[in-house]
Amino acid sequence: MRLFVTLTGDVGKDLIRGAIWELDASSYLAYVHIVPSARLDISRSVSSVVSVTGATWEGVLDTAIARVMTAIGQPVQNLQVRAPPHNSKAPNGKETVPYSLRAAEH
Repeated sequence: MRLFVTLTGDVGKDLIRGAIWELDASSYLAYVHIVPSARLDISRSVSSVVSVTGATWEGVLDTAIARVMTAIGQPVQNLQVRAPPHNSKAPNGKETVPYSLRAAEH
């Protein structure tokens, strides 16, 4: 498993932070955290997590963003998709291989 891309963006007043992991040559896993703005709504001070698996990283990204939009009821804005930092470590301790990707807009 290796870190493929990282994600950041806004949905309403909340933030999203996440990552897409390459599990093998044809399987990807996304974890996206919805981080509420605690100063605006104390009742929603705990973040939510959306997870998605799929055959392509683009499909996983699209599905994860759609689920975030459904959960919050607002579109994702300012979405940034970036290659992981050099020498990133996966949960299994192996180094990741960074990819050069342009920032995506949804």
